[in-house]
Amino acid sequence: MSNHQTAPEYQTDFAPKVGVAEPVAPFVERIVAPNASPYTFTGTNSFLVGQDELAIIDPGPDDSEHMLAIDRARKGRRITAILLTHTHRDHSSLAPKLARKYDVPLMFGGPHRPARPLNMLETDPMKRSGHYGLRPDQQLKQGDLIKLGAVELEVIETPGHCANHLSFALSDRAHIFTGDHIMGWNSTLIADPDGALGPYLDSIDLLLSCPGTIYLPAHGDRIKNGKAFAQDLKAHRLNRNTQIVELLHANGPLTAWQLTDQIYPDVPMAVKGAALLTVKAHLHYLHAAGELSRRRRLLRRPLYAVE
Repeated sequence: MSNHQTAPEYQTDFAPKVGVAEPVAPFVERIVAPNASPYTFTGTNSFLVGQDELAIIDPGPDDSEHMLAIDRARKGRRITAILLTHTHRDHSSLAPKLARKYDVPLMFGGPHRPARPLNMLETDPMKRSGHYGLRPDQQLKQGDLIKLGAVELEVIETPGHCANHLSFALSDRAHIFTGDHIMGWNSTLIADPDGALGPYLDSIDLLLSCPGTIYLPAHGDRIKNGKAFAQDLKAHRLNRNTQIVELLHANGPLTAWQLTDQIYPDVPMAVKGAALLTVKAHLHYLHAAGELSRRRRLLRRPLYAVE
């Protein structure tokens, strides 16, 4: 099963100057927020897009220094919209303040919601990370165009990491803002039930069909070979599905925790919970596809087995 342990070649040497605007594409500047963590890497990337009229993509955490950094970077240019790739709080917490400050619409893919209905008595471990209650002034959908003077952004619906995730294609037809859907520093967290593997794989295929090849993610540096990297990420996820099925073949019925311990034996406890939620997303996908059975047990974790 050595092939199942392979992963894309991640870019982990990114060392940005936090709070400093840096040009990263035509009419695009990136400002990294001061919220580095095991889940956000060096911090959330906020983007200023446009020439004389600007949109801000992913304002990031509710941090006064980051808000000042964004205001400095605009250099008197007019802000016309606040855009969110999705409503996890490390992307969206500052958005309402900025929308009020500049008196502009807040635009994203609809209220935060789980990727699937919750089962009876089930709770969502990611609920605190989701910006529940935040509502867009304009809900964006596939194909919408956001005009910023001579620059345009086209909306691409890319659910998977969470249900309302969007990407934005720049009008130069070379660059795509991929949010958390595709990041160069690590594979995307798909935390069942907040996210779902099936839509994630479909969204990769949709991005592969788009012209842009340089990806600007919400964490980490730009990905110059975006399509090749996206294909590697998809293969990595499909290999993980195969690994899970083979482990169940070899060991018999297992819980999600037992599978997580075998797949991620060396993962620190600080992120072991995230690994478990990703394994659960794979199990939900495989169960829905009829490749696994799930046996519920009163007050005990479900057991998964090969059909």
